[in-house]
Amino acid sequence: MTSVICPYCFDRAPAARLPYRCLMTATGVRGGQPCNPERDDVWAEFMGPSVPPALRMRGPVFAAPRSLGGLRGGGSRAACPGCGVSTPVRVCRRCHSDFPSDYCDQDSRIIALVGAKASGKSTYVAVLVNELRNRVGRAYDASLAAMGSDTQRRDRELAEDLYDRLRLPEATRPAAMGFNDPLLYRLSLPRRRRLGDGSRHTALVFFDAAGEDLGSAEAMDRYTHYLRAADGIILLVDPLQLGSVRDRLPPGEGPPLPAVETPPAQIAADLAAQLRAHGRGGSRGRVTTPMAVAVTKTDMLRPMLGPHSPLLRNAPHHGGTLDGGDRLAVHEEMRALMEDWDSGALRRQLERDFAELSFFGLSALGSPPPAQAPADAPKSGPQPLRVEDPLLWLLGRRGLVPVSKPGKPTAKGVGA
Repeated sequence: MTSVICPYCFDRAPAARLPYRCLMTATGVRGGQPCNPERDDVWAEFMGPSVPPALRMRGPVFAAPRSLGGLRGGGSRAACPGCGVSTPVRVCRRCHSDFPSDYCDQDSRIIALVGAKASGKSTYVAVLVNELRNRVGRAYDASLAAMGSDTQRRDRELAEDLYDRLRLPEATRPAAMGFNDPLLYRLSLPRRRRLGDGSRHTALVFFDAAGEDLGSAEAMDRYTHYLRAADGIILLVDPLQLGSVRDRLPPGEGPPLPAVETPPAQIAADLAAQLRAHGRGGSRGRVTTPMAVAVTKTDMLRPMLGPHSPLLRNAPHHGGTLDGGDRLAVHEEMRALMEDWDSGALRRQLERDFAELSFFGLSALGSPPPAQAPADAPKSGPQPLRVEDPLLWLLGRRGLVPVSKPGKPTAKGVGA
């Protein structure tokens, strides 16, 4: 039986048992009268006190109808028992949030984005989505589509701000100011079989926490359900938060350095503690959730890199395959750099706490924002480097993209 993870409260339920929500339209067969809206206190309580009374009135929620065998039906539509109108809208049984129409039709992968306030999570997601639709999408013959009206609206706003207006996205609001909806995307990849090729669809759920919510273990507890349900974590580390990196940068170049926020090592420690406390710790004391540690703003690190550093170019992706040798080269270089930062404290913290760990380096913009306008993107627009690497590694761990082993040929025979 297919199970569905709610992308809002992260409750897991069999798809066949998910309730429906009435559309309240006047085309029913039982007298032609639509259902009246009802108070949905379950949804309103989950969303928080900012929901005005008028928005609490929503279409009635009803249980999935039983089939002839007595089991709950798993169809894509069901007739409302009140008005008889068929509805495709499924809702979470725990929080009553509406699912996008096709969310329940494919596997879902929840990707947790974690990072301090200045790490650039919103900019990273906007650039990652653009790359998956263009350069990376071409390499893997993949497509990416926003799911649901909320994600479609936010997706459009992020793209317009960053690529049309050259403005960096606004920071994620803290949980104390209200619930942050996740971004939902349908990733479609080719599926090759002996009896004919097809497509494999996966729902990607990106949920990020505001930097203010990562300042302590108590604040991070708000995201316990999200972290526990995650298939993989991308921890964004701003190197400009590390004193040893700040001290090595040429003075007077680039935009002003950001204010120092919660130390990355503290975020990693709190994250590991939360995951262990909720069943994600292994028998050897390390967390089992795959962790992609992505050092951002590598354009600022160029004085520390050699001329042949893999961090200066994008991954090859020959034949729609993740190059394992290239990934390993990036991992080793980033690990060596981190060993030299603050005496390697962050590197040791991560390796002691996480069993599946890989280091990455990326730049969402390709160059620093203008010194006189730090809220703007570079005038040339984003020229990203390696933003896709952490996500593709996590997807490769789940068998969703092909991965060549180090030293093995890729799909086009190019050595890894």
